[in-house]
Amino acid sequence: MENQVKLHYVYDPFCGWCYGLAPLLTAADELDGIKVVPHSGGMLAGERAQMMSSDWREFVRPHEQRITALSGQKFGESYTDKTQFDYSVLLDSGPPTAAMIAAEEVAGAGLAMLKRLQVAYYVDGHPIATRNEIIRNAEELGLDVIKFGEAFDRASANLDGHFSDTQALLEKLGGQGYPLLAIEKDGVLRRVHLGRLFGKPEAFKESLRKELVADDVK
Repeated sequence: MENQVKLHYVYDPFCGWCYGLAPLLTAADELDGIKVVPHSGGMLAGERAQMMSSDWREFVRPHEQRITALSGQKFGESYTDKTQFDYSVLLDSGPPTAAMIAAEEVAGAGLAMLKRLQVAYYVDGHPIATRNEIIRNAEELGLDVIKFGEAFDRASANLDGHFSDTQALLEKLGGQGYPLLAIEKDGVLRRVHLGRLFGKPEAFKESLRKELVADDVK
């Protein structure tokens, strides 16, 4: 099958619901013929970046309880009991986005980097907006650290274009937040409504298999 089905994934590194969606992305990535394409929206980038605070903690905690209930994705004690009380932690979507772009450039590993950073933050409580943490994760992924660092710097200098493209995609799909999934087949984009699939990776995988079968029938 020459024509891949693309699964566009609009996310933000600091979106807990995106972390909750991770099992669906893993399921999609396991299928031959499906290409997952991540797009970061820059929710906390630039002037919107902020430090961890009691206000942020109180805002996200009810969502995180709901995310765990619906998806089974757990938030680690290092994150809930330490990081959420460490007001020196920077919440900036820019560096982890640049890490995703760089990993994709050097090794086709953008999704792998995103998933690794989500675990580093939401489970292990690490500050994923710092260069040292990002380089450490790149090394653990087995990436060439020198090439990755160079790609990371290039991506960091050109994030505005990535965020603008993502916002344009959101508008095109009628989306207002994260996460958002859309299937692209034969140049046509179609939004995937997540309500009935959230927390059900096997059901999601089956729905994607049907897309691939439909492609093969053509």
